[in-house]
Amino acid sequence: MWGYKNFTVAGAGNIGQFIIEELLKYKSDAAVSSVTVLTRNGGYASLAEKGAQIVTVDYSSPSSLASALEGTDVVVSTVTDEGVDGPQNALAEAAKQVGVKLFIPSEFGNPTEGNTEGIWGVKNRLHRKLEEFGLPYALFYTGTFADWFFQPFFGWDFANGKVFIRGRGDAPVSFTHRRDIGRFVAYVVTQLPREQVEWKTFRIEGDRKSWNEIVEAYRTKTGKSLQITRQPRSELQAAVQKNPDDLVSVLSLEWDEGHGVVGNVEELSNKRFPKFNPTKVIDAILEDQ
Repeated sequence: MWGYKNFTVAGAGNIGQFIIEELLKYKSDAAVSSVTVLTRNGGYASLAEKGAQIVTVDYSSPSSLASALEGTDVVVSTVTDEGVDGPQNALAEAAKQVGVKLFIPSEFGNPTEGNTEGIWGVKNRLHRKLEEFGLPYALFYTGTFADWFFQPFFGWDFANGKVFIRGRGDAPVSFTHRRDIGRFVAYVVTQLPREQVEWKTFRIEGDRKSWNEIVEAYRTKTGKSLQITRQPRSELQAAVQKNPDDLVSVLSLEWDEGHGVVGNVEELSNKRFPKFNPTKVIDAILEDQ
């Protein structure tokens, strides 16, 4: 049995918009019949102009969600980390109620399997809940967003020629451009047989580089050297101990300790999409410079 036809995407923000736009492209050859976007507050006129149906929902109302999901084959959840507990669980329950065929949880980062703590534990527990429901899922691990991450908030201030590296900076990290994530997800759910999608995990990356390698790649590409400030791993560990809710420090420590990749190279799913030609991280960085 091939593909799915009717899609509902919860959220149209950081990654959701890219997945929606790529799904809409498949409407032209009838691989996709409908793309519905769930939102709390309406809007998204540009997506509506491209063919998406915008539906306002109340995540605290089971009947609101069930009504919005009627006729849906696939639910793609792109809710933010703040919403992966309550809203995403409510979405999964409604999906099961109305007979959705596939649920794609809000992953789109590093693997969460086996985790019990923090946001990663919340995500992992949803996998078990879907298994209990008997509602097939597909997990997409994509690493860090190559076209979004490199900003002053995370220590990358290209405008002023400065970078703040937390830890040693020599551990590899997986990166994928959000457009490439959208392309890959849309291809998998429209072009692969269902038995190759349901209960499967897809690990993709556009590039695998350490912070130190990215600094050097930037110098090579632009001829500009970045002024580097480093935070020793010991200080990073202390920061996490002092405030376990400091997500930037928590993530940085995970990455610096070697947990920043989506899997071993031989585990990558890139080849499942024969024409997948993801953007290299340095090219993503230079897009807007």
